[in-house]
Amino acid sequence: KFCLCPPPFCAAMGVLKPNVLWAQRKDLVWLTVEITNVEDLSVDLQEGKGLKFSGKSDGNTYEFEMDFHAPVDVAESKFAAKRLVEICLVKKEEGSWPRVYSGTKPTFVKCDWNKWADSDEEDEKPGFDMSGMGGMPGMGGMPGMGGMPGMGGMPGMGGM
Repeated sequence: KFCLCPPPFCAAMGVLKPNVLWAQRKDLVWLTVEITNVEDLSVDLQEGKGLKFSGKSDGNTYEFEMDFHAPVDVAESKFAAKRLVEICLVKKEEGSWPRVYSGTKPTFVKCDWNKWADSDEEDEKPGFDMSGMGGMPGMGGMPGMGGMPGMGGMPGMGGM
């Protein structure tokens, strides 16, 4: 069922759409689902190239589906749910994606500029920290996941 409601509300389906931030490196895509203290979490990564997400937080139900721009390696991709839900997707083929989604732009998807690196900057910026993340098939808890690196301010942006 397709809903034309503006995010984050979708009254026709009784669910909310979470904000999803994305960044990439030549071999990985990093998604951050901006929901805290998620319960009944389901992250279903399809072998083709799609993702189905659902979870509950503060009495609200959140769901979204997304087809990716290109295929991902399900066996190597991981996710963790501590403060926020973070999903690290391993690209089947290295390269830069012009967008994370396939088709029409979902209004709830935005670039994560704190983690973004242009292709000429990738050697200078640290890679994504996947330690402490579990694999997609197990869907279990992810103990030991550290904080989110690179969340500091933007130097040189004073006075704006």
